[in-house]
Amino acid sequence: MKKSFSLMEVIIAVVMLSVVMLTLLQIKSDSIFIVSKNNEQSKLIDYMQLVVNMSNEEKKNENIFLDRIYNFDNDEIRKEFKDIKIKVKSEQVDSQDYNTDSVNFKIITNANSYSINADIKKNIYTFKIEL
Repeated sequence: MKKSFSLMEVIIAVVMLSVVMLTLLQIKSDSIFIVSKNNEQSKLIDYMQLVVNMSNEEKKNENIFLDRIYNFDNDEIRKEFKDIKIKVKSEQVDSQDYNTDSVNFKIITNANSYSINADIKKNIYTFKIEL
């Protein structure tokens, strides 16, 4: 009757445990990267929303720097805002005239595009009705 493990059995067990541990460490590393990337993109989308909420008609087709719009006493926030440039592009997408017996009106569709990086972009469409 055998009471202990052979050297080969111990080596195989250690190798299997090592592979499992390395796999778990890689999964943890990938998860941390995905969460940090998601948090970064979420923060940039929130910054873009600050510019969208301004809804200033004079801020069309230009680059907007957040540190020039918002002033904070906190130096860390000010430093973070300094590096953020939001590109704003506005264009008229469509214009249609509608003529009826009682009313004539025109619907103008405008597209406002806000982007920070090549991968973070927000499009907002507005409609204007002229009688």
